[in-house]
Amino acid sequence: MTVRLELAQKPALDVPLEWPSAPDPGDLSKRIAQRRAELRLSVAQVAVRARVSPRYVEYLERYPAMPRPETMRSLAAALSTTTAALLGAGAEVPPGRAQLAGRPEAERLTVAQCRRLIAPGGIGRVAISTASGVSVLPVNFAVVANTIVTRTGGGTLIAAHASDNVTFEVDHVDEALRRGWSVLVRGPAHRVSQPEELRRLRQHCDIAPWAGGERDVYVRIVPVQISGRQVRAR
Repeated sequence: MTVRLELAQKPALDVPLEWPSAPDPGDLSKRIAQRRAELRLSVAQVAVRARVSPRYVEYLERYPAMPRPETMRSLAAALSTTTAALLGAGAEVPPGRAQLAGRPEAERLTVAQCRRLIAPGGIGRVAISTASGVSVLPVNFAVVANTIVTRTGGGTLIAAHASDNVTFEVDHVDEALRRGWSVLVRGPAHRVSQPEELRRLRQHCDIAPWAGGERDVYVRIVPVQISGRQVRAR
């Protein structure tokens, strides 16, 4: 039996409907949910923009599905992206291959703007000076009390240079909207060793390194210089 949830419908009762099974999101589900979060849109807002029911948007984010082509186009437009991006085209290549439409302009960001952009945390890069040259390493990070906090293993390069001055960089590229930004932070790093501070970080600092493994060393970077810029087409 095929159930069509794509058409916008007004629910008969203002009562949340139960789903028959636990969530099992597919690749499309994850890309829709991620893009919606990036745009800070609710399920209802995406549904209105795409002219589908909120229930269908919830379904797409919970279970594997393949909407009809016209529905995919509506969803892509609602999420300010492309159907190819939602389906994962180019997922294995570095971002930024698309050309800016119009005249690109670079603008400097204020310190306040930089702090706001990196506040949610995510993935950045730490640049460390070593005897063999500069090493740049990707890390998961969180912002705690206006400082950068990351987790690493005891025998890693980051742990070995946890008392050095470092450079930290975060960026974001939105190919669908043809714009991007980058933030650069410079300052001293230190290994967090005070027991009470460690306890607070372990309880309240949401950092889950993608690399996995034992990551019981917390390293804090105290910003001394913060700069950034954004590029977008006019």
